[in-house]
Amino acid sequence: MKRAIRAGAVIVATLLASKAVALQVGDVAPDFVAPSTVGEIELSLVVEKGPVVLVLYYADFTSG
Repeated sequence: MKRAIRAGAVIVATLLASKAVALQVGDVAPDFVAPSTVGEIELSLVVEKGPVVLVLYYADFTSG
């Protein structure tokens, strides 16, 4: 559980620290590398396998 929270925090911090702008439906997401429970994940490599849906579900693993 701590890894999932840490991974989410790293993704959010990376996006906030970058020159990220709000994406609209249908926009192409910028490439990024993020930690996961199986090592680092690079968006451009995952997209090669098929469509990707990016979701930030911050309420998971919380008491509220």
